Amino acid sequence: MKMNLSKEKNQNNPKITVGIPVFNGEKSIRRSLDSVLSQTFLDFELVISDNASTDSTSLICQEYKKNDKRIRYIRNEKNIGGIANFKLLLDESKTEYFVWLAADDYWDPTFLEKNLPVLEKNLNIICSASQVKYFGNNIDYWKKRSVHGPFRIFRKIIKRFQNLQNYPTSGTFESKFRYYLKLRGHHHILFGMYRTEQLKKIFVTDISNFDLAIMLNALRFGDFYVIDDVLMHRYDGGISSQGFFAWKESQKLSFLKSLSLQRPFTKWCFRNFGYSLCLKNLDLFIIWNLEPLFFLIVNIIRKMDND
Repeated sequence: MKMNLSKEKNQNNPKITVGIPVFNGEKSIRRSLDSVLSQTFLDFELVISDNASTDSTSLICQEYKKNDKRIRYIRNEKNIGGIANFKLLLDESKTEYFVWLAADDYWDPTFLEKNLPVLEKNLNIICSASQVKYFGNNIDYWKKRSVHGPFRIFRKIIKRFQNLQNYPTSGTFESKFRYYLKLRGHHHILFGMYRTEQLKKIFVTDISNFDLAIMLNALRFGDFYVIDDVLMHRYDGGISSQGFFAWKESQKLSFLKSLSLQRPFTKWCFRNFGYSLCLKNLDLFIIWNLEPLFFLIVNIIRKMDND
Protein backbone atom coordinates (compact mmCIF):
# COMPACT_ATOMS: atom_id res chain seq x y z
CA MET A 1 0.00 0.00 0.00
CA LYS A 2 1.42 3.37 -1.04
CA MET A 3 1.57 5.85 1.87
CA ASN A 4 0.76 9.56 1.62
CA LEU A 5 4.09 10.95 2.76
CA SER A 6 2.82 14.52 2.74
CA LYS A 7 0.69 13.74 5.77
CA GLU A 8 2.97 11.38 7.65
CA LYS A 9 5.18 12.36 10.56
CA ASN A 10 8.77 12.68 9.37
CA GLN A 11 10.69 13.26 12.57
CA ASN A 12 14.14 13.14 10.96
CA ASN A 13 13.56 15.70 8.23
CA PRO A 14 10.25 17.54 8.63
CA LYS A 15 8.93 19.86 5.94
CA ILE A 16 7.81 22.79 8.09
CA THR A 17 8.91 24.44 11.33
CA VAL A 18 6.17 26.01 13.43
CA GLY A 19 7.68 28.52 15.85
CA ILE A 20 5.79 29.74 18.92
CA PRO A 21 7.37 32.64 20.86
CA VAL A 22 5.85 32.92 24.32
CA PHE A 23 6.13 34.91 27.54
CA ASN A 24 3.74 34.18 30.41
CA GLY A 25 1.25 32.48 28.14
CA GLU A 26 -0.32 30.06 30.61
CA LYS A 27 -3.87 31.27 29.85
CA SER A 28 -3.76 30.65 26.12
CA ILE A 29 -0.86 28.46 25.05
CA ARG A 30 -2.74 25.17 25.41
CA ARG A 31 -5.20 26.32 22.78
CA SER A 32 -2.35 27.36 20.47
CA LEU A 33 -0.48 24.09 20.93
CA ASP A 34 -3.63 22.02 20.42
CA SER A 35 -4.37 23.83 17.17
CA VAL A 36 -0.91 22.94 15.83
CA LEU A 37 -1.03 19.33 16.96
CA SER A 38 -4.48 18.88 15.39
CA GLN A 39 -3.27 19.91 11.93
CA THR A 40 -4.25 17.59 9.07
CA PHE A 41 -0.71 18.00 7.69
CA LEU A 42 1.61 16.12 10.05
CA ASP A 43 5.10 16.60 8.62
CA PHE A 44 6.27 19.46 10.85
CA GLU A 45 8.31 20.23 13.94
CA LEU A 46 7.00 22.55 16.64
CA VAL A 47 9.58 24.73 18.38
CA ILE A 48 8.59 26.77 21.44
CA SER A 49 10.83 29.58 22.68
CA ASP A 50 9.88 30.52 26.23
CA ASN A 51 11.15 34.02 26.97
CA ALA A 52 11.84 33.41 30.69
CA SER A 53 8.18 33.10 31.68
CA THR A 54 7.40 33.47 35.37
CA ASP A 55 4.04 31.68 35.32
CA SER A 56 3.23 28.02 34.58
CA THR A 57 4.06 28.28 30.86
CA SER A 58 7.17 26.12 31.28
CA LEU A 59 5.25 23.29 32.98
CA ILE A 60 2.59 23.31 30.28
CA CYS A 61 5.17 23.19 27.47
CA GLN A 62 7.12 20.39 29.15
CA GLU A 63 3.89 18.42 29.51
CA TYR A 64 3.16 18.71 25.78
CA LYS A 65 6.77 17.93 24.86
CA LYS A 66 6.60 14.61 26.70
CA ASN A 67 3.55 13.58 24.69
CA ASP A 68 4.71 14.50 21.17
CA LYS A 69 8.20 13.99 19.75
CA ARG A 70 7.69 16.74 17.17
CA ILE A 71 7.95 19.36 19.92
CA ARG A 72 11.18 21.10 20.93
CA TYR A 73 11.11 23.39 23.93
CA ILE A 74 13.66 26.17 24.47
CA ARG A 75 13.70 28.29 27.62
CA ASN A 76 15.70 31.51 27.68
CA GLU A 77 17.48 32.16 30.98
CA LYS A 78 16.46 35.80 30.77
CA ASN A 79 13.94 37.76 28.71
CA ILE A 80 15.70 38.66 25.47
CA GLY A 81 12.85 40.80 24.11
CA GLY A 82 10.07 39.95 21.71
CA ILE A 83 11.87 40.57 18.41
CA ALA A 84 14.92 38.56 19.46
CA ASN A 85 12.65 35.72 20.52
CA PHE A 86 11.02 35.68 17.09
CA LYS A 87 14.46 35.60 15.47
CA LEU A 88 15.69 32.82 17.75
CA LEU A 89 12.92 30.55 16.46
CA LEU A 90 13.75 31.38 12.85
CA ASP A 91 17.45 30.75 13.46
CA GLU A 92 16.59 27.35 14.96
CA SER A 93 14.73 26.28 11.84
CA LYS A 94 16.45 23.92 9.40
CA THR A 95 13.34 22.99 7.44
CA GLU A 96 12.31 24.22 4.01
CA TYR A 97 9.30 26.18 5.27
CA PHE A 98 8.61 28.22 8.38
CA VAL A 99 5.64 29.83 10.11
CA TRP A 100 5.20 31.71 13.42
CA LEU A 101 2.17 31.28 15.63
CA ALA A 102 1.59 33.73 18.50
CA ALA A 103 0.98 32.04 21.84
CA ASP A 104 -2.48 33.58 22.15
CA ASP A 105 -3.59 32.79 18.57
CA TYR A 106 -4.72 29.53 17.00
CA TRP A 107 -5.32 27.87 13.61
CA ASP A 108 -8.02 25.86 11.96
CA PRO A 109 -6.90 22.24 11.32
CA THR A 110 -6.16 22.73 7.59
CA PHE A 111 -3.93 25.81 7.93
CA LEU A 112 -0.68 24.01 7.06
CA GLU A 113 -2.24 21.70 4.50
CA LYS A 114 -3.75 24.56 2.49
CA ASN A 115 -0.84 27.01 2.64
CA LEU A 116 2.04 24.67 1.81
CA PRO A 117 0.97 23.84 -1.80
CA VAL A 118 0.76 27.56 -2.62
CA LEU A 119 4.48 28.02 -1.94
CA GLU A 120 5.45 24.71 -3.52
CA LYS A 121 3.71 25.53 -6.80
CA ASN A 122 4.41 29.28 -7.08
CA LEU A 123 7.98 30.52 -6.76
CA ASN A 124 6.79 34.11 -7.17
CA ILE A 125 4.81 33.83 -3.91
CA ILE A 126 6.95 34.66 -0.89
CA CYS A 127 4.24 34.28 1.74
CA SER A 128 0.96 32.37 1.88
CA ALA A 129 -1.65 33.13 4.52
CA SER A 130 -5.41 33.05 4.95
CA GLN A 131 -8.15 35.38 5.97
CA VAL A 132 -8.23 36.26 9.68
CA LYS A 133 -10.86 36.32 12.39
CA TYR A 134 -10.18 38.26 15.57
CA PHE A 135 -11.49 37.37 19.01
CA GLY A 136 -11.39 39.11 22.38
CA ASN A 137 -13.11 42.02 24.09
CA ASN A 138 -11.31 44.94 22.45
CA ILE A 139 -12.59 44.18 18.97
CA ASP A 140 -16.12 45.17 19.97
CA TYR A 141 -15.29 48.27 22.03
CA TRP A 142 -16.17 50.91 19.45
CA LYS A 143 -19.19 48.96 18.22
CA LYS A 144 -20.70 49.32 21.69
CA ARG A 145 -20.14 53.06 21.95
CA SER A 146 -22.77 55.68 21.17
CA VAL A 147 -23.36 56.51 17.50
CA HIS A 148 -23.48 60.22 18.41
CA GLY A 149 -20.86 62.82 19.21
CA PRO A 150 -17.11 62.08 19.39
CA PHE A 151 -17.65 58.31 19.59
CA ARG A 152 -19.23 58.30 16.14
CA ILE A 153 -16.25 60.19 14.69
CA PHE A 154 -13.69 57.96 16.38
CA ARG A 155 -15.52 54.80 15.33
CA LYS A 156 -15.12 55.85 11.73
CA ILE A 157 -11.43 56.72 12.16
CA ILE A 158 -10.69 53.52 14.09
CA LYS A 159 -12.35 51.50 11.34
CA ARG A 160 -9.98 53.13 8.86
CA PHE A 161 -6.97 52.17 10.98
CA GLN A 162 -8.10 48.63 11.76
CA ASN A 163 -7.29 46.45 8.78
CA LEU A 164 -8.36 43.14 10.21
CA GLN A 165 -7.78 40.97 7.16
CA ASN A 166 -4.88 39.80 5.05
CA TYR A 167 -4.58 41.20 1.56
CA PRO A 168 -2.84 39.68 -1.49
CA THR A 169 -0.45 41.70 -3.63
CA SER A 170 0.56 41.98 -7.27
CA GLY A 171 2.17 44.52 -9.55
CA THR A 172 5.40 46.48 -9.26
CA PHE A 173 7.35 46.80 -6.05
CA GLU A 174 6.58 50.53 -5.91
CA SER A 175 2.83 49.92 -6.07
CA LYS A 176 3.01 47.14 -3.45
CA PHE A 177 5.17 49.31 -1.19
CA ARG A 178 2.56 52.08 -1.15
CA TYR A 179 -0.29 49.61 -0.80
CA TYR A 180 1.14 48.08 2.36
CA LEU A 181 2.09 51.41 3.90
CA LYS A 182 -1.48 52.54 3.30
CA LEU A 183 -2.96 49.43 4.93
CA ARG A 184 -1.30 50.52 8.17
CA GLY A 185 -2.29 48.34 11.14
CA HIS A 186 -2.51 45.15 9.13
CA HIS A 187 0.70 43.22 9.79
CA HIS A 188 -0.71 39.84 10.66
CA ILE A 189 0.38 38.39 7.33
CA LEU A 190 3.68 38.16 9.22
CA PHE A 191 2.13 34.97 10.61
CA GLY A 192 1.77 33.39 7.17
CA MET A 193 3.99 30.62 5.77
CA TYR A 194 7.40 31.39 4.21
CA ARG A 195 10.36 29.64 2.66
CA THR A 196 12.78 29.58 5.55
CA GLU A 197 15.86 30.84 3.72
CA GLN A 198 13.96 33.75 2.17
CA LEU A 199 12.56 34.77 5.53
CA LYS A 200 16.02 34.72 7.10
CA LYS A 201 17.22 37.16 4.42
CA ILE A 202 14.43 39.68 4.99
CA PHE A 203 14.21 39.57 8.80
CA VAL A 204 14.75 42.92 10.53
CA THR A 205 15.83 43.31 14.16
CA ASP A 206 16.79 46.92 14.74
CA ILE A 207 13.43 48.74 14.73
CA SER A 208 10.22 48.39 16.71
CA ASN A 209 8.09 48.11 13.55
CA PHE A 210 9.92 44.93 12.60
CA ASP A 211 6.70 43.28 11.37
CA LEU A 212 5.94 45.93 8.74
CA ALA A 213 9.64 46.21 7.86
CA ILE A 214 9.72 42.47 7.15
CA MET A 215 6.60 42.79 5.00
CA LEU A 216 8.10 45.60 2.93
CA ASN A 217 11.36 43.69 2.54
CA ALA A 218 9.43 40.59 1.48
CA LEU A 219 7.63 42.44 -1.30
CA ARG A 220 10.97 42.95 -3.04
CA PHE A 221 11.14 39.20 -3.64
CA GLY A 222 7.56 38.32 -4.54
CA ASP A 223 3.88 38.58 -3.74
CA PHE A 224 1.59 37.68 -0.86
CA TYR A 225 -1.07 35.06 -1.46
CA VAL A 226 -4.20 34.92 0.68
CA ILE A 227 -6.46 31.88 0.85
CA ASP A 228 -10.06 33.04 0.90
CA ASP A 229 -10.95 31.04 4.02
CA VAL A 230 -10.60 31.96 7.69
CA LEU A 231 -7.84 29.67 8.96
CA MET A 232 -6.12 32.11 11.34
CA HIS A 233 -7.65 33.31 14.62
CA ARG A 234 -5.91 36.24 16.28
CA TYR A 235 -6.38 37.58 19.79
CA ASP A 236 -7.05 41.32 19.98
CA GLY A 237 -6.46 41.73 23.71
CA GLY A 238 -2.66 41.92 23.74
CA ILE A 239 -0.71 44.80 25.22
CA SER A 240 -0.59 46.68 21.90
CA SER A 241 -4.39 46.84 21.84
CA GLN A 242 -4.80 47.98 25.45
CA GLY A 243 -4.03 51.61 24.76
CA PHE A 244 -1.20 54.10 24.49
CA PHE A 245 -0.32 54.22 28.19
CA ALA A 246 -0.31 50.45 28.76
CA TRP A 247 1.85 49.96 25.70
CA LYS A 248 4.25 52.77 26.75
CA GLU A 249 4.73 51.17 30.16
CA SER A 250 5.26 47.69 28.70
CA GLN A 251 8.00 49.01 26.41
CA LYS A 252 9.56 51.13 29.21
CA LEU A 253 9.55 54.23 26.98
CA SER A 254 9.38 57.87 27.98
CA PHE A 255 6.33 59.88 26.97
CA LEU A 256 8.20 61.84 24.30
CA LYS A 257 9.90 58.76 22.89
CA SER A 258 6.53 57.03 22.64
CA LEU A 259 5.13 59.93 20.62
CA SER A 260 8.12 59.80 18.24
CA LEU A 261 8.03 56.03 17.90
CA GLN A 262 7.71 56.03 14.12
CA ARG A 263 10.78 58.17 13.45
CA PRO A 264 13.26 55.24 13.49
CA PHE A 265 11.00 53.29 11.13
CA THR A 266 10.78 56.27 8.77
CA LYS A 267 14.57 56.67 8.77
CA TRP A 268 14.99 52.95 8.18
CA CYS A 269 12.70 53.07 5.14
CA PHE A 270 14.51 56.06 3.61
CA ARG A 271 17.84 54.30 4.16
CA ASN A 272 16.78 50.90 2.83
CA PHE A 273 14.36 51.76 0.04
CA GLY A 274 15.82 55.07 -1.13
CA TYR A 275 14.77 58.71 -0.95
CA SER A 276 13.05 58.66 -4.33
CA LEU A 277 10.53 55.96 -3.41
CA CYS A 278 9.95 57.24 0.12
CA LEU A 279 9.40 60.84 -0.94
CA LYS A 280 6.72 59.62 -3.35
CA ASN A 281 4.98 58.24 -0.26
CA LEU A 282 5.71 61.16 2.04
CA ASP A 283 2.00 61.65 2.79
CA LEU A 284 1.81 58.13 4.24
CA PHE A 285 4.95 58.59 6.32
CA ILE A 286 3.47 61.81 7.77
CA ILE A 287 0.36 59.86 8.78
CA TRP A 288 2.54 57.12 10.28
CA ASN A 289 4.38 59.65 12.42
CA LEU A 290 1.12 61.20 13.65
CA GLU A 291 -0.28 57.80 14.63
CA PRO A 292 1.04 57.71 18.26
CA LEU A 293 -0.59 61.11 18.93
CA PHE A 294 -3.87 59.86 17.51
CA PHE A 295 -3.85 56.76 19.72
CA LEU A 296 -2.97 58.90 22.74
CA ILE A 297 -6.16 60.89 22.11
CA VAL A 298 -8.13 57.66 21.66
CA ASN A 299 -6.72 56.34 24.94
CA ILE A 300 -7.71 59.51 26.79
CA ILE A 301 -11.27 59.30 25.44
CA ARG A 302 -11.55 55.65 26.48
CA LYS A 303 -10.35 56.51 29.98
CA MET A 304 -12.95 59.28 30.21
CA ASP A 305 -15.61 56.86 29.01
CA ASN A 306 -14.68 54.26 31.64
CA ASP A 307 -14.57 56.72 34.54
